[in-house]
Amino acid sequence: MQQPGLGMLGHGVGGGSIGGLHDDVSVSVSVAVPADQQRQLKAEIATHPLYEQLLAAHVGCLRVATPIDHLPLIDAQLAQSHHILRSYASRHQQQHHVLSPHERQELDNFLAQYLLVLCSFKEQLQNHVRVHAVEAVMACREIEQSFQALTDNP
Repeated sequence: MQQPGLGMLGHGVGGGSIGGLHDDVSVSVSVAVPADQQRQLKAEIATHPLYEQLLAAHVGCLRVATPIDHLPLIDAQLAQSHHILRSYASRHQQQHHVLSPHERQELDNFLAQYLLVLCSFKEQLQNHVRVHAVEAVMACREIEQSFQALTDNP
Protein backbone atom coordinates (compact mmCIF):
# COMPACT_ATOMS: atom_id res chain seq x y z
CA MET A 1 0.00 0.00 0.00
CA GLN A 2 1.33 3.44 -0.91
CA GLN A 3 1.57 6.04 1.83
CA PRO A 4 -1.01 8.80 1.27
CA GLY A 5 0.21 11.79 -0.61
CA LEU A 6 3.65 10.54 -1.51
CA GLY A 7 3.21 9.20 -5.00
CA MET A 8 4.48 12.18 -7.03
CA LEU A 9 7.77 10.72 -8.11
CA GLY A 10 6.22 7.39 -9.00
CA HIS A 11 4.43 9.18 -11.81
CA GLY A 12 7.48 10.78 -13.32
CA VAL A 13 11.17 10.71 -12.49
CA GLY A 14 12.47 7.44 -11.10
CA GLY A 15 9.61 5.53 -9.49
CA GLY A 16 9.39 6.37 -5.79
CA SER A 17 7.70 9.16 -3.91
CA ILE A 18 8.63 12.45 -2.37
CA GLY A 19 9.85 10.70 0.73
CA GLY A 20 10.68 7.52 -1.15
CA LEU A 21 9.29 5.44 1.67
CA HIS A 22 5.94 4.08 0.63
CA ASP A 23 5.26 0.48 1.56
CA ASP A 24 4.60 -0.91 -1.92
CA VAL A 25 8.21 -0.42 -3.00
CA SER A 26 10.36 -3.47 -2.46
CA VAL A 27 14.03 -3.15 -1.71
CA SER A 28 15.98 -4.57 -4.64
CA VAL A 29 18.97 -6.56 -3.52
CA SER A 30 20.49 -9.85 -4.57
CA VAL A 31 18.31 -11.72 -2.06
CA ALA A 32 14.66 -11.26 -1.14
CA VAL A 33 14.14 -8.98 1.85
CA PRO A 34 11.22 -9.81 4.14
CA ALA A 35 8.60 -7.10 4.62
CA ASP A 36 9.51 -6.51 8.27
CA GLN A 37 13.15 -5.89 7.32
CA GLN A 38 12.00 -3.51 4.57
CA ARG A 39 9.95 -1.56 7.10
CA GLN A 40 12.90 -1.49 9.47
CA LEU A 41 15.21 -0.20 6.74
CA LYS A 42 12.69 2.48 5.78
CA ALA A 43 12.48 3.52 9.44
CA GLU A 44 16.29 3.67 9.62
CA ILE A 45 16.36 5.89 6.53
CA ALA A 46 13.53 8.13 7.75
CA THR A 47 15.30 8.72 11.05
CA HIS A 48 18.78 9.09 9.56
CA PRO A 49 20.52 12.47 10.05
CA LEU A 50 20.80 12.90 6.25
CA TYR A 51 17.10 12.25 5.60
CA GLU A 52 16.02 15.92 5.64
CA GLN A 53 18.84 16.84 3.26
CA LEU A 54 17.93 13.92 0.98
CA LEU A 55 14.30 14.96 1.01
CA ALA A 56 15.21 18.58 0.20
CA ALA A 57 17.51 17.47 -2.65
CA HIS A 58 14.82 15.15 -4.01
CA VAL A 59 12.20 17.89 -3.89
CA GLY A 60 14.69 20.27 -5.51
CA CYS A 61 14.98 17.89 -8.46
CA LEU A 62 11.21 17.60 -8.69
CA ARG A 63 10.77 21.37 -8.66
CA VAL A 64 13.17 21.79 -11.60
CA ALA A 65 11.48 19.07 -13.64
CA THR A 66 7.86 19.93 -12.80
CA PRO A 67 5.65 22.38 -14.69
CA ILE A 68 4.84 25.48 -12.62
CA ASP A 69 1.15 24.64 -12.38
CA HIS A 70 2.00 21.31 -10.69
CA LEU A 71 4.30 22.75 -8.01
CA PRO A 72 1.44 23.08 -5.47
CA LEU A 73 1.08 19.27 -5.63
CA ILE A 74 4.68 18.89 -4.53
CA ASP A 75 4.12 21.35 -1.70
CA ALA A 76 1.01 19.48 -0.55
CA GLN A 77 2.82 16.15 -0.60
CA LEU A 78 5.77 17.63 1.25
CA ALA A 79 3.43 18.92 3.95
CA GLN A 80 2.00 15.40 4.35
CA SER A 81 5.43 13.79 4.44
CA HIS A 82 6.01 14.96 8.00
CA HIS A 83 3.17 12.71 9.21
CA ILE A 84 4.74 9.74 7.48
CA LEU A 85 8.14 10.61 8.90
CA ARG A 86 6.65 10.62 12.40
CA SER A 87 5.08 7.22 11.70
CA TYR A 88 8.43 5.74 10.69
CA ALA A 89 10.17 7.39 13.64
CA SER A 90 7.66 5.81 16.01
CA ARG A 91 8.18 2.40 14.34
CA HIS A 92 11.92 2.89 14.69
CA GLN A 93 11.61 3.52 18.42
CA GLN A 94 9.45 0.42 18.87
CA GLN A 95 11.85 -1.90 17.07
CA HIS A 96 14.45 -3.76 19.04
CA HIS A 97 16.79 -4.61 16.16
CA VAL A 98 19.64 -2.16 15.80
CA LEU A 99 21.88 -2.02 12.76
CA SER A 100 25.33 -3.45 13.24
CA PRO A 101 28.21 -0.97 12.95
CA HIS A 102 28.96 -2.38 9.47
CA GLU A 103 25.32 -2.03 8.38
CA ARG A 104 25.18 1.50 9.82
CA GLN A 105 28.35 2.45 7.90
CA GLU A 106 26.93 0.99 4.68
CA LEU A 107 23.71 2.95 5.15
CA ASP A 108 25.63 6.14 5.94
CA ASN A 109 27.80 5.71 2.85
CA PHE A 110 24.86 4.89 0.61
CA LEU A 111 22.80 7.87 1.76
CA ALA A 112 25.77 10.24 1.45
CA GLN A 113 26.42 9.02 -2.11
CA TYR A 114 22.72 9.24 -2.96
CA LEU A 115 22.67 12.84 -1.71
CA LEU A 116 25.59 13.67 -4.01
CA VAL A 117 23.82 12.02 -6.95
CA LEU A 118 20.64 14.00 -6.29
CA CYS A 119 22.56 17.28 -6.10
CA SER A 120 24.39 16.49 -9.34
CA PHE A 121 21.14 15.47 -11.00
CA LYS A 122 19.50 18.75 -9.98
CA GLU A 123 22.39 20.72 -11.52
CA GLN A 124 22.09 18.72 -14.73
CA LEU A 125 18.32 19.29 -14.83
CA GLN A 126 18.76 23.02 -14.28
CA ASN A 127 21.35 23.21 -17.04
CA HIS A 128 19.08 21.28 -19.40
CA VAL A 129 16.16 23.61 -18.68
CA ARG A 130 18.34 26.71 -19.11
CA VAL A 131 19.75 25.56 -22.45
CA HIS A 132 16.33 24.71 -23.84
CA ALA A 133 14.82 27.96 -22.54
CA VAL A 134 17.49 29.95 -24.38
CA GLU A 135 16.89 27.91 -27.54
CA ALA A 136 13.14 28.52 -27.27
CA VAL A 137 13.60 32.28 -26.85
CA MET A 138 15.95 32.38 -29.85
CA ALA A 139 13.46 30.42 -31.96
CA CYS A 140 10.66 32.81 -30.97
CA ARG A 141 12.81 35.80 -31.95
CA GLU A 142 13.52 34.21 -35.32
CA ILE A 143 9.81 33.60 -35.88
CA GLU A 144 9.04 37.19 -34.87
CA GLN A 145 11.70 38.56 -37.22
CA SER A 146 10.40 36.39 -40.06
CA PHE A 147 6.85 37.55 -39.40
CA GLN A 148 7.94 41.20 -39.35
CA ALA A 149 9.84 40.69 -42.64
CA LEU A 150 6.76 39.13 -44.24
CA THR A 151 4.42 41.87 -43.08
CA ASP A 152 6.89 44.73 -43.60
CA ASN A 153 6.24 45.90 -40.02
CA PRO A 154 9.25 47.24 -38.15
